[in-house]
Amino acid sequence: MEAGHPEVVDPVPDLLGNVPAGDETRRKENTRSRLVRASVQVFAEKGLDGATIDDLVRAAGFTRGAFYSNFSSKDEVFRAAFALATQQVIQIMHERVDEARAAHGPLGSVVPGASSGDGVDEGARTEEAALMLDLFEAMRPFGRQWCLLHTEAVTHSLRSQADRDELVSQRRLLRSTVAGVLASTAPGVGPREGLGFEDLAQLLIGVFIDLITREQLESEDVSALASTTILGTLRAFLQPGEEGMAGAVCAGAADGGECRTAD
Repeated sequence: MEAGHPEVVDPVPDLLGNVPAGDETRRKENTRSRLVRASVQVFAEKGLDGATIDDLVRAAGFTRGAFYSNFSSKDEVFRAAFALATQQVIQIMHERVDEARAAHGPLGSVVPGASSGDGVDEGARTEEAALMLDLFEAMRPFGRQWCLLHTEAVTHSLRSQADRDELVSQRRLLRSTVAGVLASTAPGVGPREGLGFEDLAQLLIGVFIDLITREQLESEDVSALASTTILGTLRAFLQPGEEGMAGAVCAGAADGGECRTAD
């Protein structure tokens, strides 16, 4: 194994285990789809520099000829793999948020300065902590794989404009999706003045990445820390009522639109 790419001891859960393989009647598209799907695991384990074309085609069950009839380089495959992984993260998040809404309802008591004397029902606090933990646990099995791919993407994007443009696009998509989820899940509250839902979304994505990294590097169970940190971040940067909502405008972020700070 080449220097700079330590061996991954534990197997990485397959983020794309439930993604449809593609239309079997369209051979070229199906070949491309299988190559991209198989490459996600390879890149997560070996990195972009450590993975070879032989690794990629072997994982997909193809030959080098199949690779070159669909892609011109490993970098092209990696960009497609990271985009696919990000889409799956978004799908998982939407599915679990819908389940959480059905089980817990909206985050009605996410307000600043939450304490035992602020008039917020303690049972509601417990439910919201459970909701945050449910969401984290849903993402956790695949968090390591996505974080490894994200780290690879960031590292190479700092040196390549083409990679940078693709990463920026995927980060914006994820950020706007999280922002849309926040806006629709916590009705009646909004970011503090000067912040938008996308700003808060970026904070939460950073918290998630750091929690997964801490868990993997330090072999520490961060479940309890995850729920308190995520919920604490929401309470610190959200405020109730019309004053809070005036600080941000969401334009269809859940459908790929943009959340922005109001003028």
